[in-house]
Amino acid sequence: MTHNHKTYPRLARLTDARQGGWLFLLCWGVYFVSYIGRYNYSAVMGTILQQNRLTLAGAGAVSTAYFFMYGVGQLIHGFASGRFSPYRMIFCGLLGSGLANLAMGFVPALGMVAVWAVNGFCQAMIWPPIIRLFSEALPERQQKRACVDITSTTPAGTLASYAVSAVVLTVSRWNATFWVCGATMLATALLWWGATHRLRRATAPAAPAQPLAQAGQTGKTGKTGQAEQKSKAAGGLWLLFAKAGILWLLLPVALHGALKDGVTSWVPTFVQSAFATTAAFSATVSMLLPLINLGGAYLADYLNRRWFHNEIKTCRALFLMAALALVLLPLAMRTSLVATMVLLAATTSAMLGINTVFIGILPVRAGKTVNAAAISGVLNATTYFGAALSSYGIGLSVENFGWNTTVLVWFGFAAVAALFCWKAEKAWTNYLATA
Repeated sequence: MTHNHKTYPRLARLTDARQGGWLFLLCWGVYFVSYIGRYNYSAVMGTILQQNRLTLAGAGAVSTAYFFMYGVGQLIHGFASGRFSPYRMIFCGLLGSGLANLAMGFVPALGMVAVWAVNGFCQAMIWPPIIRLFSEALPERQQKRACVDITSTTPAGTLASYAVSAVVLTVSRWNATFWVCGATMLATALLWWGATHRLRRATAPAAPAQPLAQAGQTGKTGKTGQAEQKSKAAGGLWLLFAKAGILWLLLPVALHGALKDGVTSWVPTFVQSAFATTAAFSATVSMLLPLINLGGAYLADYLNRRWFHNEIKTCRALFLMAALALVLLPLAMRTSLVATMVLLAATTSAMLGINTVFIGILPVRAGKTVNAAAISGVLNATTYFGAALSSYGIGLSVENFGWNTTVLVWFGFAAVAALFCWKAEKAWTNYLATA
């Protein structure tokens, strides 16, 4: 078979565990920093609203623009990451996100929607290449652990974002938060490019993979063979989705995005509104959530290994856990800030555990015959489409119906997602038995 740059080149797998560990640490650092340039808007949103720069619906529109373009970017970059250098894509994503953060501190209110949309598209260029590196470049014995451990970037990065925002808000204007975060991302882009020099050479592209090609087809040459290979690869992705029950998961994936990112985006404003706190205090209190959320990823891993032995069944249990917490949340809102934060922590921790499965473990497990980055890209895009609709919808819901009704809608999301996970469990079990 004649190969060219348009075929899907698998990366050569690292055989040195130390190199694999170094690659993981670099990916961890990159994704950690990406959160600093993501949730800083959520941390300062209360201040922006207090200064009447945006309405509630307008503030939600900024988050919606981010999440929507992040979702679009996940689809585009998920497939593109199989054909371009993951190292270059991560560098470009960090660079673009850093510049967008710098611009966010200067633009007028209407411009915030466009700039934050650009930020979402650029940040979407980071995760699919990381999944490709995990699936193809990491030693196989390090893959599952990497998929679980990388989720610690979510609470750690969110915590760092709120911490930076809280500090900057006490000494300067909200604009400075974006400038500090943008500068941090630009510095990280340069560090990534320099630190991966040896790894880029160690994982030079190996012979292109033929994901679903039969042995007798390897002799085909020219455009016909290349077209058939592309068609089989694309068809294989959707065939896998149907066979493994992943099509049933698209709605739960979207709803978990609504609960994970949509809710998290509004936590500082929620605390500030429900308990009449200052913007700096609400951002500081919200820092407690990421400290607890990390347990969600390891809880999901423990439940799967010890009890369920099925990733989708594990997700169903976590959705039910979140539903219980959300039923109790309206009562807690009337009585105690501590109880409210505990229930929010239970909800967001469950969502982080589910996220670990949906965009990390599941794509890598299913990615032996199909590009894992493409699987993760589709699922992550679905996650952020759900987050986009939720972020805007929460603003409208609170404006028109109040927080109690909004929380009950969140409960409905969790309950419906659990039902759809139940429908997908058997297909996933059968897939694992025959894969």
